[in-house]
Amino acid sequence: MTHNPFLQSRARSLLSGYHGTALTVQPKRREGLYICHCSELAVTVTERCAKAGIEACENLSVYLNSPVMTEMCEITSSRDVDLYISPGVTLRTITIDMCSGVNVHVQDAAAQLFKIYYHQSQGTKLVKHEGGPVQRVDLDTLPVNNEKQTTQFVCRVHSDGAIQTDKVVREAKGYPTTEEELAEQYVDE
Repeated sequence: MTHNPFLQSRARSLLSGYHGTALTVQPKRREGLYICHCSELAVTVTERCAKAGIEACENLSVYLNSPVMTEMCEITSSRDVDLYISPGVTLRTITIDMCSGVNVHVQDAAAQLFKIYYHQSQGTKLVKHEGGPVQRVDLDTLPVNNEKQTTQFVCRVHSDGAIQTDKVVREAKGYPTTEEELAEQYVDE
């Protein structure tokens, strides 16, 4: 499996090939954290990093206890990943591509998340630990119209905690948006 060229080209703290252990990571402030080809691993991130990326991992738990400067995390070609976002840490964009069994754990979904993009992935769940019983929202069941699996979707968490899933479309310039946002843009013009 090849590495993601975007993740590979950035300055980063690299964890590659670790199996069956627990690690605490303190990336340098301007570096991204890149975890690849790891299994049966628990990673606790205790220092701020630029961006987080996970690729080709199995049975991985990542605990983001410090902010990610870009507020972005990318998970690709992985299975059974649990991403725990600590209170006070915000991820505006999570991208999940060609994965199965990814669980995003949050304390306050409305305050900690904005968008989860997912494509060719199964078993993607948002797990909300918001005082009271744990809520698991299966994102795979949210798309409407029985869209093909190759379609990219975006799950938005609104300020009131409501979750909305839409099909992603590309504008003429290639910028990802949703059918609803594109329709609203043309109504406003």
